[in-house]
Amino acid sequence: MDLGTYFNNVLSLFDSLPYVQTDQLKLANRTVHLRTPSLPLRERFLPALAHLLDSKEEIKPALTIWYADDNSLAHAMKAPPLEGFNAQGYHPDLDQEDIQIFFQPWQTQIFLYSRSKSIGIYWVQKVEQVPWWECTFSFRALFHLWTRDLPAQLVHAGTMAKNGRGVLIPGQSGSGKSTSCLNLLRAGYDYLGDDYVWVELAEEIKVYTLYQTAKVEPENFLTRFPEWEPYLRNKASYKEQKAIFHITDMYPKAGILVSPVQAILLPKVAHQEHTRFEKANPSQALMAMAPTTLHHLPHHRPNSYRKLMKAASLLPGYHWHLGRNRDQFVESFDHFLANELS
Repeated sequence: MDLGTYFNNVLSLFDSLPYVQTDQLKLANRTVHLRTPSLPLRERFLPALAHLLDSKEEIKPALTIWYADDNSLAHAMKAPPLEGFNAQGYHPDLDQEDIQIFFQPWQTQIFLYSRSKSIGIYWVQKVEQVPWWECTFSFRALFHLWTRDLPAQLVHAGTMAKNGRGVLIPGQSGSGKSTSCLNLLRAGYDYLGDDYVWVELAEEIKVYTLYQTAKVEPENFLTRFPEWEPYLRNKASYKEQKAIFHITDMYPKAGILVSPVQAILLPKVAHQEHTRFEKANPSQALMAMAPTTLHHLPHHRPNSYRKLMKAASLLPGYHWHLGRNRDQFVESFDHFLANELS
């Protein structure tokens, strides 16, 4: 399969559309256009990114993302040959220096990206076939592919801030990462994300918000955040999925766009009463970020690994032993931010 020809054939389906809806985003000081002929798809994907909408006059984008389902295209899109793609959506025998494809045959969706054109394409056969989790981190794979040529990296982490000081909080499922971020949100901290954030690797490392959609395990929601029930976005299905919330619904002033980060916290449920902090070395910080980030994101993993190494080498790391006492959890974090990072 010639990926260049395949990409151009797919792009021609979009270029010939008589009508598209364009939404302009501002992400990390870069303009992104989302273009679709499908209003049902837009209703699914835009909410997770709505806080990035830019109402200014349209300007030339740094990235354009086209997205559609077969019903909204004049002709059905031809799927790539199924043979050769592994479970991670990668095909080792294709030349993907310019055109990159992420395709898991067990899902009826495709991600394509052209480095030379800075154009991404998302296609799903039917709107109702979009996986529920895909709408909580809209176009994550395409944003990741875009960062290959940028001083930036998507990281599987949360970020919370206060008074212009932020901390990056990576961690695998079950580490306490998301719960800790949401407890700090409830305590008045600024929120940039609890699952995936955009890390800009300049002289001063900054985190830009990407998604302001929180996913909470059903049992965790019922025991720790029951007061959020009126804001539940998927009341009929959260027990089979996760409880989904849009942060701006609950805390419209808490979501911020950017913050410098001064440390990397490595959360771990400690099964003890009090929360405490302990110095970590750069290798430990790197290992908290790299495995899950690289597992989730397709392609150019060595490049991403180098960026994560840079972040781990420039920011101090701390083990964050999470205790049961919720009041002391917040107090200890306040003290850490005010004293350890002052």
